[in-house]
Formats: sequence, C-alpha cells, structure tokens
Amino acid sequence: MENQLPKAVKAENLANILRVKYENGEVRYLKTHWVGEVTDAFRFGKNGKGKRKNLLALSRNMWIGSEVKLEDDGTVILNGKDRYTPEELWYEGKKSIPEL
Repeated sequence: MENQLPKAVKAENLANILRVKYENGEVRYLKTHWVGEVTDAFRFGKNGKGKRKNLLALSRNMWIGSEVKLEDDGTVILNGKDRYTPEELWYEGKKSIPEL
C-alpha cells in the first residue's frame, strides 16, 4: 500500500506564513512563495542576481486581504494563482513557526 500524505483541511495566511491543519489533527507552517522570492532577491552574488526585480512587485502577494482556497486533493491556492501542492505543504512545512 502506498504511503499517503495527510490531507489539508484548513489553511490560513498569517502574515505570509501558511498555517495548514490536516485531517489527522496536525498543524504545519510554511513560508509563502512570496517570502522565498523576497529572501532570494536580497542574497548576495549569483544567488540574488536577476531576482532583485521581484522587489519591484512587493505588494503583489501581500497577506492582507488574502484569499485562500483549499482544493479537494488538499492543494492550497493563495490569491487565485499561488499554488501549494500537498507534497510541498507536508514536506516543506514545519511543526512550529520558529523552525522556519
């Protein structure tokens, strides 16, 4: 039998940190893609080169007024276009915010 991931049943955007509750009662936290883009833009050297243009669009995925949609398979869609798969949510999610 294939090892299946717990299904996300609720998701909230808490200041660009997703809080995801699963059917098994577990809660995990994940930085939004927007936070990753901004973090990458501030890196020095090759890692940040070409990504600084993201700083021009800082308000594009701001958390205030975010729309969070949960699909039947547990995929989370933030603001109609930012997609988080069940695998990403589970494997990249942390059990507490300080672990992020």
